[in-house]
Amino acid sequence: MRSLISYLNKIWEGVVLGLFLAKTNFKLRNEGSYLGILWYLLEPLCFFVIILLIGGTINLNPVEFYPLYLFLGLIMFNFFMSSTMLASKSITDSSHLLKNIKINQESLVMSSVFQFMFSHLIEMAVFLAFMIYFEANFLNLIFYLPIFFFFILFVLGFSFMLAAIGVYISDLPNIWAVLSRLLWFLTPIFYVMSPSSLYQKINYFNPMFHFINISRELIIYNNMPQPPTLFFAAFFSLLSFSAGLLIFRKLKHKFAENI
Repeated sequence: MRSLISYLNKIWEGVVLGLFLAKTNFKLRNEGSYLGILWYLLEPLCFFVIILLIGGTINLNPVEFYPLYLFLGLIMFNFFMSSTMLASKSITDSSHLLKNIKINQESLVMSSVFQFMFSHLIEMAVFLAFMIYFEANFLNLIFYLPIFFFFILFVLGFSFMLAAIGVYISDLPNIWAVLSRLLWFLTPIFYVMSPSSLYQKINYFNPMFHFINISRELIIYNNMPQPPTLFFAAFFSLLSFSAGLLIFRKLKHKFAENI
């Protein structure tokens, strides 16, 4: 019990240090830049404009508030992909720190996620402007707070796993770049799936499908998501976070000698 409490205290210390490191890195990335924080918006906005221009949905049925449907999916997946990509090399890129000073290793992974959390908040501010423009009920954004809490847990857990495994597999960032892009196409970000389609059944095992679907239903369409979707989202969050921490804790003692 004492060891568990001690480890939870270390996790909290990692959260505090991770936020500090993320804030510092966020400022450094924008220092001396002409566009500053707008660089974080370029990728999702470019994809947003391109997909709108080439016709939007794959199916023949129009989607209500399609620009909102598309943009919310893009920025949520962008947060997941950017955070995990940076986290996958967060330990290996910090070899000089691990070999020379004693540092909370969990904070290095958390800072990767928190850094893109700041940019995600900026993207959500743009999404709010879109909601006002399209006359959607922007007050529904309050529902994103509990969704984002579980979403953060999921991304953190996945990031811990990738960071730990990345120490032993040097090509992991490249592998994950390919796999995450495949997941991007599998997830219904810019298209709508038929409820009886094979892709729909496959996506039941895709955590990103559930998080994005819940967010769209609550925020854009003011609908209560189906209970199975809520269950799967919570399940994947807790499973990812607990498994990620467990794997990271088991492997972190040998990081310094393997990087």
